Amino acid sequence: MKFPRTKKVLFANNKGGVGKTTLAFNCAMSFAKQGYKTVLVDLDPQCNLSRLALGDRYYEKTLFSSTEKNIFDVLKGVVEGGSDIDLSVPFIKIPNSDNNLSLMKGSVRLSLYENLLVTAYGQAAAGQQLGYFQTSAIDRFLREKGLNDEIDIFVIDTSPSLSLLNQIIFLGADYFIVPMMPDAFSVQGIENFGSMFEKWKQNWKVTAKALSGNTESKFVLSGDGLFIGYILNSYNVYGKQPINKIHIGTKENIEKSKKEFRALSDKILKILAEY
Repeated sequence: MKFPRTKKVLFANNKGGVGKTTLAFNCAMSFAKQGYKTVLVDLDPQCNLSRLALGDRYYEKTLFSSTEKNIFDVLKGVVEGGSDIDLSVPFIKIPNSDNNLSLMKGSVRLSLYENLLVTAYGQAAAGQQLGYFQTSAIDRFLREKGLNDEIDIFVIDTSPSLSLLNQIIFLGADYFIVPMMPDAFSVQGIENFGSMFEKWKQNWKVTAKALSGNTESKFVLSGDGLFIGYILNSYNVYGKQPINKIHIGTKENIEKSKKEFRALSDKILKILAEY
């Protein structure tokens, strides 16, 4: 491992269409190419990251596979009761990608876990052990699996919402990045998003964390993720570059994109190494 511990980096925005999933995927690819053992974690019930990483044809072919496991298989014991997270669920190697890059496949059934969180969050906020056990399930899996498999970085993608599931994911993340469009709506949105994140952190701090007592630390979400910054997307259009001058798919444009993502990933890696 290149870091003393596995790093969990969350890409999040409550507004859709800002290129969040694409940015997460490309940053992860850049990390992997630089020798960091990286896992994409699809925590969006719509599974857009899984589709992007595996391709629509492969994703649909294995959608109902009983052999290829996904994030719900990890959580099934917690959701149904009587068991815990399944650490034996393997990450999936992504076809035609760097050997350092893998995927924790998403599942539409992740919404069943979110239903459980409605009660679990309230229990954790009241200092009850079952609530801590259930709300920490994803975070515990990433921490323990990351250590066992010597993962350097988890790149986490979520749905574009302020859902309870996303709140739990945020409270367990080490860092978070907000992709956005360069327009007035996005600027206002990031202010609201930032305020909501801060509210989530403070509420968790004065309830669940304050009441955790002798509860083992791995069951209590840290709630102290570091905001790395925001990433502007679609700047060519807003920079008034004519659309017919943007040669999408050309070798020149692809190489330019690779350099830009390399520069972006280098900045992120520097922060991950320092904090």
